[in-house]
Amino acid sequence: MSAKLEWLCIVPDKPGMNAKRIEVRPTHLANLGPLLESKTIVAGAMFTEAHPTEGSTPQFKGSMVIIQAGSLEEVRGILSKDVYTQSGVWDLENTQIIPYKSAVRLPM
Repeated sequence: MSAKLEWLCIVPDKPGMNAKRIEVRPTHLANLGPLLESKTIVAGAMFTEAHPTEGSTPQFKGSMVIIQAGSLEEVRGILSKDVYTQSGVWDLENTQIIPYKSAVRLPM
């Protein structure tokens, strides 16, 4: 297996997919287990229009994912297998996959 490289992925949601994202979110989170355990995914976050107030439904815009993988193709494969992609939430055509090398960070 190749050395693990670091990739910052900015994955926008397709327009009008807020309800679908909320519907499949439990599956998305459940499926992350093996990727987190293997440290393939080391961080992830959702983007919203604004910080939601307590009790309100967030208006999602997309996701940020930090992946450790050996190649760009491997990163694309990971993203394409996610339920957000499979259910039409994520817009992979407009995803930014940015290679980077950490200068500083806390241990993961």
